[in-house]
Amino acid sequence: MLTALVSGTLTSDPVERISTAGKPYATALMRVPSEDAEALLCSLIAFAPDAVRALMLLTKGDNLAVAGRGKLTTWEKGGEQRHGFSVVADQVLTAYQVDKRKRAAREVEELAEA
Repeated sequence: MLTALVSGTLTSDPVERISTAGKPYATALMRVPSEDAEALLCSLIAFAPDAVRALMLLTKGDNLAVAGRGKLTTWEKGGEQRHGFSVVADQVLTAYQVDKRKRAAREVEELAEA
């Protein structure tokens, strides 16, 4: 298992599911650009409540970054071997969260200056 920080674009809307133990989790697919080759398809699964909530606020085409445990995957499609990456996302970071953190930091600075 690898520790991974991956950023890309959702290729479809995330899906929320309920485990057999009754706990919610979310799945999604993310397209990760590659400098040297074809973009990589990354499958995501989130069990952490904060990560599930953050993922479910997004829709197809949204940009995001995820941190968690990753592993390389291989499968065959049309006789051609394909490669991908799957991540158990412990944290999901979106542009909304970045803006929110920047606003909070500015407010703290303004209070400190006052």
